[in-house]
Amino acid sequence: MKKSLIAILLAAFLIGVSILTINNFNFSNSNTDSSVNNTSNKSISSNGNTSTESTKISPNAIKTKAIDFKLKDLNGQEISLSDLKGKKVFLNFWATWCPPCKAEMPEIEKLYQETKDSNLVIVAIEIGEPLDTVKQFIDNNKYNFKILLDPDQSVATKYNISSIPTSYFIDAEGNIVSKHVGGMNIDQMKAYIKTLDK
Repeated sequence: MKKSLIAILLAAFLIGVSILTINNFNFSNSNTDSSVNNTSNKSISSNGNTSTESTKISPNAIKTKAIDFKLKDLNGQEISLSDLKGKKVFLNFWATWCPPCKAEMPEIEKLYQETKDSNLVIVAIEIGEPLDTVKQFIDNNKYNFKILLDPDQSVATKYNISSIPTSYFIDAEGNIVSKHVGGMNIDQMKAYIKTLDK
């Protein structure tokens, strides 16, 4: 009886430490991976989006080559990142079950509507869910930007995705210029996109 009680207490302690460690890791990643330096106070709106009066973006000091991949869209057509060379790419990793991802999607759609005739391509990679689930979510919300499926999460693994949403901003030469972990509003997205012209 005593041994089983000690084992239960030890297991509970280890689970608690593991949860704390994971939370600290995700918190520190979201702080260190983000390249956003806010010059004004943030306020959280009721829909969970962060709004700022002005946002200053610091691009990566050293550009890194974006890893190429090939995934299928909702119609089964294969698309690779290398197909988009010569265009600026806003690459977003998300899932239908993720509340910050869902809060960010209308902002991405607004950006898409404003930029659909430009040199910017928005690519949202859905991680790990079946086609039917993703297609229904996209159709119900009438989103029009490009959705790709990463059913085995192989591309998410290549891009070291530890929390979602995570976004990469890739220039016309295929270099990652900036990365943002967490949800964004349209002003933040536009500030990141401006760094692709430098």
